[in-house]
Amino acid sequence: MKEVSDLTVLVADGGLFLPFARRLAEDCKRVIFWNPDRRAFPSIKQGCIGRGLPDIETTLDFWDVLDEIDLACFPDIGHSGLQGHLRDLGIPVWGAGRADRLELDRELFLDQLGELGLDVPEFEVVEGLDELRRYLEDKEDQYIKVSRWRGDLETTHWRNWKMDSGWLDWLAESLGPLKDEMRFLVFPNIDTPLEIGGDTYCVRGRWPRVMLNGLEHKDTTYFASVTQRGEMPDQIQEIMEAFGPLLVDAATQWSMEVRVKGEQAFFIDATVRGGMPSSASQQLLWTNFAEIIWAGANGELVEPIPDAKFSLECMVSAKSHKDCWDVVELPPELERWVRFSNCCMVDGCYTFPPDEFHHGDLGWLCAIGDTPRQVLDAAKGLADQLPDGLDANLENLTGLIKEIEEGEAKGIPLTPQPMPEPAEVIED
Repeated sequence: MKEVSDLTVLVADGGLFLPFARRLAEDCKRVIFWNPDRRAFPSIKQGCIGRGLPDIETTLDFWDVLDEIDLACFPDIGHSGLQGHLRDLGIPVWGAGRADRLELDRELFLDQLGELGLDVPEFEVVEGLDELRRYLEDKEDQYIKVSRWRGDLETTHWRNWKMDSGWLDWLAESLGPLKDEMRFLVFPNIDTPLEIGGDTYCVRGRWPRVMLNGLEHKDTTYFASVTQRGEMPDQIQEIMEAFGPLLVDAATQWSMEVRVKGEQAFFIDATVRGGMPSSASQQLLWTNFAEIIWAGANGELVEPIPDAKFSLECMVSAKSHKDCWDVVELPPELERWVRFSNCCMVDGCYTFPPDEFHHGDLGWLCAIGDTPRQVLDAAKGLADQLPDGLDANLENLTGLIKEIEEGEAKGIPLTPQPMPEPAEVIED
């Protein structure tokens, strides 16, 4: 195989995993970013993603550069057929391939849980919005999900009819004439405060010996400890052992959220790609990140080499109008620690087109260190340097620390090292 430093890499992504491309560019000769999102009436808002960034190139058509690339990367799900075709052409591919069905098809995923002998959460499949109205009329504290069409509906918490029936009216307008063709999966809340997680990668069914024992809080904050796989919670190890044989054709990142109630452990959703959060942590912690990707695409499992023992990620958000472009002039000392998605660069400024799905959410601030307190202090120092108008949501770490303490009380510690007190998060 070629040396990593001699590689020309194609990264196919809509913009969410732009930091993945830029991380590879730190070690590879060339990285070419291709946004496959093409419509009948193209817009510069979609075509600009990645443009102007000093460390990567962009192309509007990957066929134009196909003969130049050594490696093709698909850090998100989708395009499994194209991944297979490129492999048939002899091009190494990093991507989930057909395993993306575990994330795209929730009913298939739940069936797989049962076939693998893992705990399956209680759920009901409801066909069409009219039937969903009838089903939810007397229900409280439910979670509603759909397969594949996340752009139409992300996981939604149903509190009760009195509080949320208006949401059904909005959904009817949003889905229009297709509202009764949608299949909804409705899950009663799993009443437990205990959630555990793990973030790693898989190469043809095999897992590295070192991974991240990580937890997130409300999609805004993430804390992880570099952990030996054999020291991960038993529930996490059982899931990885069970799913490995289903990933024998994949080379991809893998993320797990597991809710633990008594003796049961419910694997909530399969994430057959880089987690958001957790991706920035792996890009910063694994000093040989590019080597992991290159070897994995060739079917070889390379162990990660950690640069620190802990990581912390906080969502960076902007306060702006939903139809306006966000423009950020980032201080040079923050470049390594802030991972922006869905943007281009104009006149030295990160520029974010209006985005209905990620309005105001620009990326992740990430800190690493060898103790939890060291990581917190680093994150606070970095957050203080953010330009005016940006917020790192660091205060949400207080809730995450409480979750970590609850896990420790239940005999599932995240780390033997002491965590900072929640009050320390908001101290100046």
